Amino acid sequence: MFIGVHNLGLILAGGANFPEAPPWQGGEKVWHADIYILEPGAKEWQRLPQLPRPLAYGGSVSTSKGVIFIGGCDADRCYADVTLWRWDPAEKDLSVETLPPLPQPSAFLSAEHHQNAVYVLSGQSTLDPRSAEKHLWKLDLSQPLETLHWEELEPWPGESRIKAMTAVQNVGGEKSYLFLFGGEHAGSGAGSETFYRYLSESFRYDLQSLTGPDSWEILAPLPGSLAAGSALAVGQSHILVFSGSTGNHGTKPVQERPPFPPTVLAYHTITDTWSAAGEMPVGVVTTEAVFYRGGIVIPSGETQPGVRTPKVQQAYLLTPSPRFGWINSAVLLLYLVALVAMGFYFSRREKGTADFFLAGRRIPWWAAGLSIYVTQLSAITFLSIPAVSFASNWLVFPALLAILMMAPVVVRYYLPFFRRLDLTTAYEYLEKRFSLGVRLFGSVSFIAFQLVRMAIVMFLPALALSALTGINIYICILVMGVLATAYTILGGIEAVVWTDVLQTVVLLGGMIVTVVLILVDVGGPGAVLATALEDQKLRITDWTWSFTALVTWSIVLGNFALQFGPYTTDQAVIQRYLTTKDERAAARGIWLNGFGSVIFGTLFFVMGTCLYVFFKLHPELLKLGMQNDEVFPLFIGLRLPVGISGLVIAGIFAASMSSLDSSMHSISTVVTTDFYRRFRPHEGERRYLKLARVIIALLGVLVIAAACLLASYDIQSLYFFFNKALGLVSSGIVGIFILGIFTRRGSTLGAWIGAGVSVVALIYVTWFSHLHFYLYPVFGIGVCVLVGFLASLFAPETKDLKGLSYRTLLK
Repeated sequence: MFIGVHNLGLILAGGANFPEAPPWQGGEKVWHADIYILEPGAKEWQRLPQLPRPLAYGGSVSTSKGVIFIGGCDADRCYADVTLWRWDPAEKDLSVETLPPLPQPSAFLSAEHHQNAVYVLSGQSTLDPRSAEKHLWKLDLSQPLETLHWEELEPWPGESRIKAMTAVQNVGGEKSYLFLFGGEHAGSGAGSETFYRYLSESFRYDLQSLTGPDSWEILAPLPGSLAAGSALAVGQSHILVFSGSTGNHGTKPVQERPPFPPTVLAYHTITDTWSAAGEMPVGVVTTEAVFYRGGIVIPSGETQPGVRTPKVQQAYLLTPSPRFGWINSAVLLLYLVALVAMGFYFSRREKGTADFFLAGRRIPWWAAGLSIYVTQLSAITFLSIPAVSFASNWLVFPALLAILMMAPVVVRYYLPFFRRLDLTTAYEYLEKRFSLGVRLFGSVSFIAFQLVRMAIVMFLPALALSALTGINIYICILVMGVLATAYTILGGIEAVVWTDVLQTVVLLGGMIVTVVLILVDVGGPGAVLATALEDQKLRITDWTWSFTALVTWSIVLGNFALQFGPYTTDQAVIQRYLTTKDERAAARGIWLNGFGSVIFGTLFFVMGTCLYVFFKLHPELLKLGMQNDEVFPLFIGLRLPVGISGLVIAGIFAASMSSLDSSMHSISTVVTTDFYRRFRPHEGERRYLKLARVIIALLGVLVIAAACLLASYDIQSLYFFFNKALGLVSSGIVGIFILGIFTRRGSTLGAWIGAGVSVVALIYVTWFSHLHFYLYPVFGIGVCVLVGFLASLFAPETKDLKGLSYRTLLK
């Protein structure tokens, strides 16, 4: 049958069966033109107007515009017709639109849809299965109807085939591929007799290249020859293949052939491995699997040769119930209690805002350095970085060098301003150099960005932790929010820094234990290295010259520009520079963060590669439909010893709380210093300190509520949009600091104009260009500095810049 979903309606059309008797009893095959639809909440199928003719064995794809029926055949011939069917649930109307026909008739074909384009792998062009040819056609639906046409692309390697299984899926979250599995090849034997060969070959086609023989790659074959099954992409990296005909009983009389196997196979696109995923209640072939109402639906189909079923099977991906255990729970509880205890301990030192905001400048350089690193390492990052080398390779590893490259820039050019001008917030410098308005612009931009970020930083780790531990997501959010708020209020920045240090030790230990356990399991470092080299998982550079692709020069340059944001304008990081006893100690902390980022980052990449090798050997342990970022939490639940897994999970809790406490404390510092103290400078220290703590408490309530909102409603995309929109402003802030520190001509009006033009330019390249996102900060900062400087030449201002630009800095 033709099968698809549009506007929540499950549409079935056409098909063929033996209504009177099976073929071995003389039954005749009948083609049908009936169309049925099932809507949400309906208890029975609704019959709709019929197809123009009885039709079966074509292809169908579901799109946002409607369901497209492609090709097919009846008892007399094959067809090239292509039609688009739209369901209007309000009017209960199914309308049809004719699209350009295929270049030639085709039945028993395969069809897929990806990014507004339809791809068809041709089948047989006549009723003789030996007429099958190798064609790959593409129809770009984004083109106007009058210019729509089918484009011939590079066909697959190997033989022509019918009844192949196909799906479109990502590989490593980078590229999308068209996957082709198995199929049935018909040929001529002795005496012109038709023979059938069932295939096990697997291929993938790069949908980005579209041309040339290198577009196709050979993959791991199916566990056995298979044709006529149903393939469906699930999650980020899995493809399920439901049932299929093996061809093992082709020599038997039709009535003696057994039912088709109910086996469900899972192919993992990253590790290129097959595993058994389960079984269907009834194996069926010559049908399709589609997503419908939260599950996978497989309507009708052939249960054994010549026997059809009207039954509709629905499948759901099961999520195994986590077993956290009392030992892990006890470890987690003790860790969280220790964090609060640290808050109580450091609260005894808080005598005023100098202690609360700057820890009395008594933080050791090494603790400040570790805290800088962990401030940037959210729980999201901790879980996702290993997924990068697991899913792809080491190509983005050079990005870590950008943090080390930033260290001398910060130490030489920025740190002296923050230390010698006796600042509490970075944005105080902007008022001294430009104006109060520019200072408040920097402060408000920082606060807005952190407010949105905090909800995401709490919600996403809570989601992962809930799945990993079985603890209700709202409890995870509440525990992280309340505890982070409590010890931040009690201990100020000193408690924040020392909990960061504890977290660093726990997370580092967890990574080392993970790597050791994997190495023991897979046969040692040599086995990991051999597999990684064979599968090209250690590729670290790509010196292609491109502004739109992920290449080494743009990774390094883009990340170097990106680091200007956190390390030169972000109060959460800069505040750490100000907690040490002197400038030299702060510089040593910055250098420690630079080298630590490379060391820690290397360990993250090593762990991701180890996870790849482990799951390549054990593909059956991969959770069906999982996101790639889940691979490290999955291993924690599967393999880490009891107690150790509890400690690592506690560390993930702490990583989320570290990002949260840093944001809350820095916002409190900015509001108290840049707003309240700026306009009411004669209040007492106790009043400032009390206000700072009240702000943290209010922020804690706000972020808990926002994270719970994200968990309750499907508005994550809206939050990410706000986060992205606010990120457009960050390049302008960086550019303003550069204008102030490195130029003497930079003026207030020039700074405003530069920042404004930078935002407009970034909106253009983000939504209307193909520039790779790694280059966004390079472009945004460059525009702000260039435009701001030129505007300053036309709008100069007279101001004493002694100590406010690098050339006039007080020595």
